[in-house]
Amino acid sequence: MNNKNTIRRDYLIIRRIMRGDHPSASVLLQYLERNDIAVTLRTLQRDMADIRSNFDVEVIYDSKKNGYYIDETCSMDMDKLLYFLGLAESSDVILSNIKDRQKLLKYLSISPNPHAKGVENIGVLLQAVQQCTVISIDHLSYQTEEQKQYTVEPYLLKEFEGMWYLFAYCEDMGVFRTFGLDRIRQIRITDKVFQRREELEQKAKKFDNVYGLVYEPANNPNAPIEEVRLKVSTAMLPYIQSLPIHSSQSINGDIITLHLIINPELENKIMSYGEYIEVLSPLSLRNKIKERIIQLLSKYDD
Repeated sequence: MNNKNTIRRDYLIIRRIMRGDHPSASVLLQYLERNDIAVTLRTLQRDMADIRSNFDVEVIYDSKKNGYYIDETCSMDMDKLLYFLGLAESSDVILSNIKDRQKLLKYLSISPNPHAKGVENIGVLLQAVQQCTVISIDHLSYQTEEQKQYTVEPYLLKEFEGMWYLFAYCEDMGVFRTFGLDRIRQIRITDKVFQRREELEQKAKKFDNVYGLVYEPANNPNAPIEEVRLKVSTAMLPYIQSLPIHSSQSINGDIITLHLIINPELENKIMSYGEYIEVLSPLSLRNKIKERIIQLLSKYDD
């Protein structure tokens, strides 16, 4: 069985089980068949074993409910896994139709994005992160356009607003910093392996608690996770439901609640919704947005 079909099956199996209704093996087989994939029970069982070993996702059979479920305590972030399996599966659709690529691409509307440069390096960087391999990169500065070489220990890849970033520890500078993939001109894999440091692991984990890239606003390493409550207009609510501001987002009526570190990027995001959103709490964030609105209005005084 080729890799393309395996990725597609894994994606569909996980997505179906995540509905939470404990599908049986026969239900899963029928679901695959409705998606034009006919496999045997033995192949399905082998796929679920592979999902466990490849992704550290515990697919468990519940004999009382005669069906499967995914252990919620597993270390894998299921939304991330489905996202990347979906990307891989979509890419395979295009690649498998490479002879008709001109016809196929006519049906894709893509806005040219210069920051999409560098995405071809995601694979090699992700492997370096996973294998704890020291790499050397040539990076072009945003401010000076000067190219410098850095030797780094790669810890994390993060996507934000269509751009990809590498977070790594710079051996020469002794700091943990961010590199935009669109500014990386060359990557060299070294034969050195590094030990992941607990304090840097904790820094990397902070990215789960922010909107954007600034995890220590105002250079404050102790910036707390706060509850943010936003009142959203009826017109904007479906949009924010479809595109959550943050993974912690919950909605009750027209009130959105977030739990995250407040940083300038969150402020910018809130401002981007204009009159369709109101900060209810905390008061410090409400006042900050109010100040920015007053500053904005002053630019239109005639």
